[in-house]
Amino acid sequence: MSVLFARIAELYRAKTIEPSVASSEVFGQDGYGMNDDQFSLDEEEEEEQQEDRKTPTKDAFLQLQNDQKKNLEKVSEMEKQTKKKVFLKFQENFWNRFACHKDIEISGDKCLIAHLKGNPSGYWHSVFAKYPIVLNKHLSDFFYYEISVQKKEKNWVISFGFAVKQQTKLDRAIRCEIGTYAFDSYGGIWINGKRNGTNAEYSYGVGDTVGIGLYLTTRQIIFTKNGLRLDISDFFVSPSFADDSFYPFVSLLRFGDKIEANFGPNFKFDLETF
Repeated sequence: MSVLFARIAELYRAKTIEPSVASSEVFGQDGYGMNDDQFSLDEEEEEEQQEDRKTPTKDAFLQLQNDQKKNLEKVSEMEKQTKKKVFLKFQENFWNRFACHKDIEISGDKCLIAHLKGNPSGYWHSVFAKYPIVLNKHLSDFFYYEISVQKKEKNWVISFGFAVKQQTKLDRAIRCEIGTYAFDSYGGIWINGKRNGTNAEYSYGVGDTVGIGLYLTTRQIIFTKNGLRLDISDFFVSPSFADDSFYPFVSLLRFGDKIEANFGPNFKFDLETF
């Protein structure tokens, strides 16, 4: 009997102890499939992975920089194109046959050529453009136009610019009238009817293209010659004159003088540089 009881006790101990051992072997010491050392290592790996996700790699940082640079370049290019579109949207204009001296002949498909063909006297002969510069304001804050000299006597003068049409006569020197801003072929600059200096370097003749521009917001005037802005002291239109009173004009003095106007959009002077 004692042997039997001993055998039963041995079987009972095996039944109660072995499952816990087996579970420890299968599930780990904590009963969840890993021991303390394994849990600690997995936790550290997870923290490292999270830290890696927070801190970008060098390659990722460089890629981000490149993307930002490309975006800035795109924005810059869009701004340039926008400026270009604004600058080049000019009101179509031409010389007005009904505001023209009788001895000036207007010709060309777009009425841009003015040719003095009548009386060979030494008096001024002028013509105004059809539209005032203010009509361009809804398209751009900057108005500009050029003339190209096709014929001109060496010692005679051509003058062009902006003028208050209502205050001028076609057989007078418009450059001397109040409300006139002009550029003469001998290099003279006229501001509000008064001469403001002369520079022989700025003189122009046959084959030259000269221009005058007005920035409507600041009322600043610029002058150009053969695509280059002239280094002339800043001049501004008097605030006493309304924008809608200014018209482009050209005055020819000598029989045979001939010019062609360009009211845009393709000029010799690059408007984007202004």
